[in-house]
Amino acid sequence: MTMIDPVSSASALSALQPSVSRPETEGGFGDFLSGALDGVAAKENKADEMVARLAAGDDVQLHEVAIATTEASLAVELLVTVRDQAVQAYQQIANLQL
Repeated sequence: MTMIDPVSSASALSALQPSVSRPETEGGFGDFLSGALDGVAAKENKADEMVARLAAGDDVQLHEVAIATTEASLAVELLVTVRDQAVQAYQQIANLQL
């Protein structure tokens, strides 16, 4: 019968879990939202630039353009979903009777 060392088992398990690091500065929800909006805008700009380069005949791989436009589309869809959920949560809080 083999004995299991709980200390080594716990350290092995923690090595498998993804590490979450805290940002250097403590920002609020507004800062997070602003960063997310900037990220979506950057993805849209990259996709627009790649489509324009493809249309101009530059050396751009078609699959890279497809990936960039899909990433931009998914980012916008996620942003709209988050916005809708935030508005719904605000409306539910506003309708609470205190």
